[in-house]
Amino acid sequence: MKSCPNCHTEVDDSHVFCPVCGTNIDNPAQTPAAIYKPDWDHTDEFDAKDVSDNKVVAMLMYLTGLTGALLYFAILWLIGKSKSDYLAFHVKENFKLSLVETLVVLISLLLCWTIIVPIAGVICELILCVVRIIAFVQCAKNESKEVAIIRGFNFLK
Repeated sequence: MKSCPNCHTEVDDSHVFCPVCGTNIDNPAQTPAAIYKPDWDHTDEFDAKDVSDNKVVAMLMYLTGLTGALLYFAILWLIGKSKSDYLAFHVKENFKLSLVETLVVLISLLLCWTIIVPIAGVICELILCVVRIIAFVQCAKNESKEVAIIRGFNFLK
């Protein structure tokens, strides 16, 4: 076992970098290993108290879909308070996901005279349902990540 020269954590001999602080154990003069954080991961941007106070409501957003987002906006309009950036992030992500689901349904209905479009619409809705479940689980794990698949749609930014 080696000891990290920076934070004095016991590190396995096979490690080159400290898993706690990222210091190069063999050559401490080198800079710590860079930790990759994608631009769609906003977990570190929110206060822990804000997350704990609003986690349940944020999770409910993903369970209720468009109805929950609209209900949240109506309550905010009536009460006029809520300064939770964390909750606003998840409401926005739920709203984007609900908008894509609605667009898929509308396109499927408009082109229902074809056979392939409604079948593709059902498959897309199933995929979006799985994405909604993934977003719910990420929210339950205190992660604030933009919703998969639709994070690349620039018109929703």
